[in-house]
Amino acid sequence: MVDGPGAIRSEHGSARATRVFPRELTSVAASRHWIRRVLVGHRAGEARCDDAELIVSELVTNALRHGLGEVVARVTVAGDEVQIAVTDSGAELPQLRAQRTDQIGGMGLYIVQRVAGAWGVAPFPGGKTVWATLSLR
Repeated sequence: MVDGPGAIRSEHGSARATRVFPRELTSVAASRHWIRRVLVGHRAGEARCDDAELIVSELVTNALRHGLGEVVARVTVAGDEVQIAVTDSGAELPQLRAQRTDQIGGMGLYIVQRVAGAWGVAPFPGGKTVWATLSLR
């Protein structure tokens, strides 16, 4: 795994970074460190970096648990909004589960829904992308 922010492209007032993570448990922590480095480079505040770390770690965790193949994470900064997207090769689409206080796990999308301005799933032949947006303000 390459250490660093990944490829960062800027065009028309936006910046995009992409990173491929292997199917390893260490990829969750690596994704948090990666997104913080990218966002600090765009002058995101501490609270927004924390929120982005939480979102990307939940999405990467879900991709590792329920998806297949490598995990591709993308972050796009445009204006005062950040879009975080995680793609995997699994066909299983994420869905909010009934909240239960007697279970461990299964609450990741509730966390994403609570923290993000919006989130969704874009299925495609051979996989899916789960995305979330976050205001930098």
